Amino acid sequence: MLTLIVYEMRKTLQVKLISFALIVILELLLLIGSITGNIAAMGIGFVLLFFFSFLVFFIFGLSAMGSLHRDLSTNQGYMLFMLPKSTSAILLAKILESLISSLCIGGILTVIYLFDIFYFNVDLVKMTDVVQVLWKLTLQNKLGDIVQFLFSILAQYVGMWVFMSCLAILCVTLQATYFKGKTLAYIVTVLLFLILSVIILGEVASLSHSVSGVFSLGTKMDSVVQFILLALVSLFSFGLSAYILEKKRNY
Repeated sequence: MLTLIVYEMRKTLQVKLISFALIVILELLLLIGSITGNIAAMGIGFVLLFFFSFLVFFIFGLSAMGSLHRDLSTNQGYMLFMLPKSTSAILLAKILESLISSLCIGGILTVIYLFDIFYFNVDLVKMTDVVQVLWKLTLQNKLGDIVQFLFSILAQYVGMWVFMSCLAILCVTLQATYFKGKTLAYIVTVLLFLILSVIILGEVASLSHSVSGVFSLGTKMDSVVQFILLALVSLFSFGLSAYILEKKRNY
């Protein structure tokens, strides 16, 4: 599995390096503008960095879809599926690689934003107050609530990314299997993926609220029900993709 993940990472490494380099350049533009007093450079650097911070996740997801599309449409992909690995293992490696990459870029952006916050708004008195508050929370055994909250945010992100990855794999698989070689097929696939994502997420949110109401679970359980429903949709999308590709592979 590790070999497959590394192989997948190498295939989209160029996109990731370019994205990382662009983030560094925009951060440097922001800092240089601050040091030199160039307000225009600071504004441009901040706006572009903030915008690209969201765009980069879409780029990573799109590059993963493009990688699978090439695997299913070229001789390179033919050789990949000739490896003594199950189709499900190959698809799982793609999902894990894209998840790891998104978590890495998310961690990098978090560090950059924390640095900027302290760099532009450093206040020793406020920093001391923050340390004292955290220490009191630790003594009162309430820090666990903060950790639990952060963990829930991370779990929701991972669940959402896996859901989007599984749905993207299913869309690309259907396109490559039944509409291979068609004009603008890949663009239509991306649009179909976006439309299905919006529809499914809307239906899941509505259904989870209904389920919570029927079983008197309360609004706090909505997120748990949503997580379970998205997990089921993800398993179905992944299983159907693996089944279709396995049949195509055997054929």
